Amino acid sequence: MIGIRIHGRGGQGAVTASRLLAEAAYIDGMFSQAIPMYGTERRGAPLTAYVRFDKTRVRERELVHAPDIIIVLDPLLSTQQAVADGLKKDGCLILNASHLPEEVKIGGEFNIATVDATRIALETLKRPITNTAILGAFSKVVGTPKIESLEKAILKRFPGRLGEMNIAAIRKSYEEVSELKPAKKLDVEPVKPDIHVGGYGVLRDVSSWRVFTPRIDLNKCTGCKSCWLFCPETAIKWVDDKPEVEYHKCKGCGICVHECPVNAIEFEREKV
Repeated sequence: MIGIRIHGRGGQGAVTASRLLAEAAYIDGMFSQAIPMYGTERRGAPLTAYVRFDKTRVRERELVHAPDIIIVLDPLLSTQQAVADGLKKDGCLILNASHLPEEVKIGGEFNIATVDATRIALETLKRPITNTAILGAFSKVVGTPKIESLEKAILKRFPGRLGEMNIAAIRKSYEEVSELKPAKKLDVEPVKPDIHVGGYGVLRDVSSWRVFTPRIDLNKCTGCKSCWLFCPETAIKWVDDKPEVEYHKCKGCGICVHECPVNAIEFEREKV
């Protein structure tokens, strides 16, 4: 039996990724199980989903506590040792990261593969939804489910043009994923922040959630207060009749960018 844990943030499609993997494994002739975890998470909050598949019937119903494979959809979560908790010896960690496995600062007795799923998602889907943009990498590294089965599962869930865009994402990640490399050996036990805390109103600082950061051009701003009005996190305050972002409150949802009537706010991708 293969147990998989998926780390992501609200809005990146972790739950959908778990279902697509389970459906593709079923198409491959295996028994499969997807276990989403729903709670009070808001968009941008860390969350997890789980998958099991096997050639024989899957009878377990609990969470995957000791996964064989871990997928990390978010580039900032990909820098934190906590994502590797419980990973079996010689297991596989597949990260959304723009650098090579040798440069990853996560250590242990397992192997690492990387792919820049955020860039692939932006090129194919035009938005940073990284679930399908990393599933092709999973198929290439693990060997199952087959990429053809993933494509069938995607077209069943997303027919038409949206499905074709997602297929383009998995094909690109299938081609670009790095080879598996051994993780670094740890000399000391690292500090592991709790990446599972993400309920509404729990954290005062959500700056680590951002994939993109809003930047305001005050020369273009007309003071209409649309950004302040629509911000779901009250992360924008008014100073001298101009907006100012309190970045510790900003999770990078992009609503202010979308709602600004004069395009005075732009998104910049966070550097990891």
